[in-house]
Amino acid sequence: MISQAESLSPFFDKLAELKSKNTGVVSILHIGDSHLQADFLTNTVRKQFQYEFGNAGRGLVVPLHVARTNEPYTYKTSSEAIWESRRCVIPNDQIPVGIGGVTVRNTSPGKRINVEIRSDSALGYQFDRLKLFTLRDTNSFDYNILDASGAIMASVEHADSISGQQPYTVDLHELNDSFTLEPIRSQERQNHATLFGFSLENGQPGVLYHTVGVNGAQYMHYQQARYFSEQTQGLEPQLIIVSLGTNEAHNGRLTMPELTLHMDSLVQSLQQHNPGAVVLLTTPADSYKRRTQPNTKMKEVRQTILDYASQHHLPCWDLYGITGAASFWKKNHLITSDGVHYNRKGYEFQGNLLYQALMNAFHEYASDRL
Repeated sequence: MISQAESLSPFFDKLAELKSKNTGVVSILHIGDSHLQADFLTNTVRKQFQYEFGNAGRGLVVPLHVARTNEPYTYKTSSEAIWESRRCVIPNDQIPVGIGGVTVRNTSPGKRINVEIRSDSALGYQFDRLKLFTLRDTNSFDYNILDASGAIMASVEHADSISGQQPYTVDLHELNDSFTLEPIRSQERQNHATLFGFSLENGQPGVLYHTVGVNGAQYMHYQQARYFSEQTQGLEPQLIIVSLGTNEAHNGRLTMPELTLHMDSLVQSLQQHNPGAVVLLTTPADSYKRRTQPNTKMKEVRQTILDYASQHHLPCWDLYGITGAASFWKKNHLITSDGVHYNRKGYEFQGNLLYQALMNAFHEYASDRL
């Protein structure tokens, strides 16, 4: 059940058009914390959307392994070089954060990053187009995009005049399941490669389901990330799902009025940069404090999210309300020993619940149009 579900109509309009005409791309951006970083939950939703409405590509890929943190099992990033990195939860003005919530930087040309897709389903995620999210300034390196043999498939040259931080769109002309990004110095002033992520697309009609998840993230971290909201434009989302709140519930200093301000700031920023997108909020599933103790603040966080969504007429999916206390997850062997994170089955269960809630609302919307 999604409250204020009628607010999803603009998104459902696009989904219905895709279904009936089999043309165009519907883009969904799902923002969250460690519950999303491993992509078990969101990969479950992604695959079901794409089986039903078409596969337009893998979507956003972030070089998390290069940043020395965990990344989804459905892709692999690697580099022989050591890259500096910054996560949005750790302030550092020297390395800005963009769309991926995690940034990697290298100050030496020729230090390559390899990206390889690993599909776990019949969908396949080969791509012939990528959007390159990189810091656009006059000191940035240019890039070559290489195939598996080392041949150059495409090149990206930074312009002398920089306006905004939108991605470069690169057509590769044939389907690939991997590529290598090679920073190139073509002018003396160029001194860094600063990378935020890549959107891998295939040019086919269907759904793109982008996941951004950062361990420890809260609403305020995404709002404070310098280029995050601006770069969401580059994904052209029709639906933005925000699944945060667990870390706020474990933040002993955070008050609910402060949480409301952080939520409002992020939501307004996302709406400003994506005026055609619907923002859907979700409440976090309950979890334990210090492994076994009830976390009473989780109820406060849940209610604050519900109240904010109601006051601003935003659709909201209440996962906490569906599954109840943390004992549900423990009883059904769906939570890990830390009492906060769920196992793969637990996340896949959550993903199935979310997809079914969206489809139930979509079918109700469709029946009302008949």
